[in-house]
Amino acid sequence: MEKASEIILEVNNLETHFFSKKGIVRAVDKVSFCVNQGEVLGVVGESGCGKSVTALSILRLIPPLGKIVGGQIMMNGSDLLAMTEKQLEQIRGNKISMIFQDPMTSLNPLLSVGEQIREPLMQHRGFTRKDAHQEAVRMLDVVGIPAPEQRVKEYPNSLSGGMRQRVMIAMALSCNPELLIADEPTTALDVTVQAQILELMLRLRNETKMSIMMITHDLGVVAEMCDKAIVMYCGSIMESGRVKDIFRNPMHPYTIGLLASIPKITERTDLLHSIKGVVPNLKNLPSGCRFADRCEHCMEICTREIPALKEVAEGHSVRCFLMEK
Repeated sequence: MEKASEIILEVNNLETHFFSKKGIVRAVDKVSFCVNQGEVLGVVGESGCGKSVTALSILRLIPPLGKIVGGQIMMNGSDLLAMTEKQLEQIRGNKISMIFQDPMTSLNPLLSVGEQIREPLMQHRGFTRKDAHQEAVRMLDVVGIPAPEQRVKEYPNSLSGGMRQRVMIAMALSCNPELLIADEPTTALDVTVQAQILELMLRLRNETKMSIMMITHDLGVVAEMCDKAIVMYCGSIMESGRVKDIFRNPMHPYTIGLLASIPKITERTDLLHSIKGVVPNLKNLPSGCRFADRCEHCMEICTREIPALKEVAEGHSVRCFLMEK
């Protein structure tokens, strides 16, 4: 698909911190990126690297103790961080929708599937209850749920994991959002259902021209679905660029390590590659590069200074002192 150049979402120097008696956790540390119309952006990294907090920051749904302390989030020229809660209610579930990691905890167990899909349609699009019901049935059919006329009356606990995830997608897409944020949308689903969900999302992207922000730790999903990707570590972007450039020519040692960790069917080995060490405590981050103590190429400057995210090729940026040698 030919991509449009119009920027739907632009995030500039976003900072989200969590405050506790034990210290400050810099979950998102000066993160910047943009999403164009009809584009799929992959946000990849290990657990705890700030992927989900970045997504929740965009919708201003930060959990307790957390606060957005800096930055700008522009949606079609409007700063979401400057909006009132009432103004945000017209954005959430309407202009921007989100698929959460666990559909069982995200769906209300006391409301039928139909009621949960009808609500945003009545609130944002002014549908009558009757029209909203008909649209809910149609959306369940669109996402591939069999017998939608029956399923619309059922409750989440009577559905399988894959069905619940499809219901979440139906809810998210019901108002024709410009941006869909998908936070690990295939977690805990079997491989067959995963493939069906991802194929569905791509098909709907092609049909509606919506943009997708895909949060995942699965590099295979990124390779299959995404146009661009950002690689996060300890709340910061380590590398960003077009997916084909990152996979063909990864430049940051962390990205190289992640790609090397993927098992290859063409290689016979008894050992899997892994990145040495562990992710540092976000309450006590090292003074220099966040990845320094795990990096095979660590230099003296890496232990005392934080490298800047620099463009090393067109559309390809890396946060590493090796790029300055």
